[in-house]
Amino acid sequence: MTTAFTPVDLPAWERQQHFEFFKDFHQPYFNVCVSLQAWPLYEYCRSNKVSFFLAYLYLAHISAIEYQPMGLRIHNGEAVHCADPRVSVVQLAEDETFRFSYLSSAPSFAAYRQHHQEQSAVSLREPLFSEAFACTEGQCDLIHISVLPWLNFSAFSHATHSGASNGIPKLVFGQYDKKSRTMPLALDVHHALMDGLHSARFIQILQKKFLNPKKYLKS
Repeated sequence: MTTAFTPVDLPAWERQQHFEFFKDFHQPYFNVCVSLQAWPLYEYCRSNKVSFFLAYLYLAHISAIEYQPMGLRIHNGEAVHCADPRVSVVQLAEDETFRFSYLSSAPSFAAYRQHHQEQSAVSLREPLFSEAFACTEGQCDLIHISVLPWLNFSAFSHATHSGASNGIPKLVFGQYDKKSRTMPLALDVHHALMDGLHSARFIQILQKKFLNPKKYLKS
């Protein structure tokens, strides 16, 4: 799959110096961990008999597309923008190891659910190093999303490698707490592309969707 990137006009970008400063850091990502008010989304999914997991996955995906900085990447050492990023999401296989499913955007939640069903059925039959993995991992139009539905965590860190970083954002959703009616979200972003203010604004966009799920999930 060939993805179109728009080069960032670096001299006109207010973060040009920040980009140059952070882009070659050995560990350029920073992490924030927050508690999302998740009860309206959880109750909506329960009442309408739809997957809570697929609902928050979809809302995260459309929020990332909506908020321009979440599409910024580093491609061949240059700042670029991807207007329609895909999601790479982990799912548990029967042998209790994980697989990656790769999801493109969809015009509705119903279409997204169908797309996920098709992609998940394929990925769960394949080994981790599948043809889809070989064709997709390493491309920078992705957003990495993981889930830890067994843990209500308050901090998170990712495994990293020493290769060149392309600035892919990483989201991890934790366990929904029925008592507090919240769920944790960890967000990792590349400091050459985003600051804390941008992280906060993306989380605010996602939180608003959690509070008004009917608007975004209705067929």
